[in-house]
Amino acid sequence: MKAVAAWLAVYLLALLVMMPAKVLYWIPLPAGVSIAQAQGSLWQGSLGRVQVQQMLLQDLSWDWDLWALFGGQLQARVELPAQNNPVAFASQISLGFNQLNLQDLRASGTLAPLMQLTDIRLPLKTRGNWTLAVDQFALSEPSVNHWCDDLQGNARGINIQVQVNNVWQSLGDFPLQLGCQQPGLVSLQMNGNNSLGLTLEGAINSSSVAAAGTVKPGPETPAALAELFTFLGRPDNQGRYPFSL
Repeated sequence: MKAVAAWLAVYLLALLVMMPAKVLYWIPLPAGVSIAQAQGSLWQGSLGRVQVQQMLLQDLSWDWDLWALFGGQLQARVELPAQNNPVAFASQISLGFNQLNLQDLRASGTLAPLMQLTDIRLPLKTRGNWTLAVDQFALSEPSVNHWCDDLQGNARGINIQVQVNNVWQSLGDFPLQLGCQQPGLVSLQMNGNNSLGLTLEGAINSSSVAAAGTVKPGPETPAALAELFTFLGRPDNQGRYPFSL
């Protein structure tokens, strides 16, 4: 009986490994997401096209670790190249019992498609690049309001520029710390080490965004932009203008 069970397990595993990636076409996808050009197997393959709302991604690939199955986990390396894509990323993904883990996630891209995807509205036209580095991420029982159980990482806006009176003003880089706070919200923190003296404390999930902070014009702040801060109201005794979202 044990021999039959072992043979059946090996057979099912082999069937899974050899199953073509095109079976992904049968899986129901979220609204606004579509896939095409599946190649390889379900275990090691790629998608030539992934459409996420208005964003087109090309050549998404994955490679599952077969040996990790014997430890009771599913582990894969997932990559999206920078070539021909508005974003790029690579990460190690682990799926255990009722939990998702990401390790060594590295992502980058331009600002415009990211703001379009997340529907972020800024008061001034803004352009630049961004990077994301997540050393550890864990999520169990995901929901609309529960986005993380553990998150250690950071993000950075790079070469950010804003348009003031039809002239692009360079603001430099904006580092941002990421974390996870109860009850499962992604936390954001910026310490003011940037050209605007921008500080920020915030938390987000799929249903809400809450953030508050201050800006403090300094020698590195473009003069044309510093003049606009007066519309935020009166600064405090340290020259900081508060704001909230």
